[in-house]
Amino acid sequence: MRRRSSFATGPARVNPYARAGSLPRWRRGCGCIGLLAAFALMIAAAFLVITAPEAASAPPTTQTGAVTASLQPATRIAAPASDLPPGGPAAALPTINARQITSLLATPPLQQSESLLMPDERLRYDPFTIIPNRSRTKMIVYVARQGDTIAAIAGRYGLSSETIAWCNDHRLAQWLRPGDAVNIPPVDGACHTVLRTQGLDIAAIAEKYGIDDPYAIIQTPANGLAAVTPDFLAPSNTFLFIPGGEGSVITWNAPVEQDSAGNVVAFDPGSPFSCGARSGGGAYWSNPLPNGTFVRGFYAGHSGIDIAAPTGTPIYAANSGPVLYAGWNNWGYGNTVVIGHGPYSTLYGHMSSRNVGCGQTVAVGQIIGFVGSTGNSSGPHLHFEIRYLNQPADPSATTGIGW
Repeated sequence: MRRRSSFATGPARVNPYARAGSLPRWRRGCGCIGLLAAFALMIAAAFLVITAPEAASAPPTTQTGAVTASLQPATRIAAPASDLPPGGPAAALPTINARQITSLLATPPLQQSESLLMPDERLRYDPFTIIPNRSRTKMIVYVARQGDTIAAIAGRYGLSSETIAWCNDHRLAQWLRPGDAVNIPPVDGACHTVLRTQGLDIAAIAEKYGIDDPYAIIQTPANGLAAVTPDFLAPSNTFLFIPGGEGSVITWNAPVEQDSAGNVVAFDPGSPFSCGARSGGGAYWSNPLPNGTFVRGFYAGHSGIDIAAPTGTPIYAANSGPVLYAGWNNWGYGNTVVIGHGPYSTLYGHMSSRNVGCGQTVAVGQIIGFVGSTGNSSGPHLHFEIRYLNQPADPSATTGIGW
């Protein structure tokens, strides 16, 4: 009888020398995974070896943990060729003393962001660079908008109202409209338009505006003058800026007649609205529009004060005296009345209608007209002037006027 093979009664065994195709699938899968893991570990180890930073040597410490300075630097410090010893570079190594090392250790290191970035990169990553204010040297032009005034524009640019008035058409000082081009000088001063017929050289122009040194005009970049002398005659219509210069009060320079005492007896005698020679007047001062609102004051570009009120509001005589002028004014005041008070005179402009005329003498507080917006006016108001010997004065500085 044949013996049964021992392989028949026990569990199935795998022949290690059998072909790979006869191995179970799960063992073949485990082998592949193991090979892949070994390959990944090998790549990771190689990467760590390549990218590992150089080990920094720590300075020696004492038993108390304090860092001690080594008298031999960790890295070699190159010395200039002229300082090398005669024996050559290898003859001696440069060293630094203990005081220098202590100073180096006490100096805080650069921040990482500063030390790693190149200079141009630091600028690129600094979006909040502050540019300091630079003084302006040229004349600029501002276009007026609704509600603008000479005083408001001057304040916006840090200038005086006089500067704006002196460097622009005199009409703008009385009536500024939206869309008007306003010259804005770089600093306070005055402006002058050259007329060759006047024969004024730079020195004479400087003197006219109260400037001692004519080179202040020549060296001003806004004027574009180069290598000229104070006796230079600029071409006609040359527009010059005089830094620090002072012009005259911009006003209606109507001719007047005065008596031997200096009293104004006639105002603009060549006009059809002049009332002829009248003398007398003068008592005390009173507010011409007590129910109005003060809107603009006196300065060199504005020869009176402006008081706003609704159209038709009564206007009162600020002092007593004869009517010297009653009618239309082409300089911008519109419907105007002028009253004489001895050496003084008062002017009331932009009236909607007049309540007095030539040949009349008025008393203080008498109604002489009504508020309007005639002439160069942007709204109903009274333009009120006080003139002494025909020179405008600040009404606000006169006792009794109330402003």
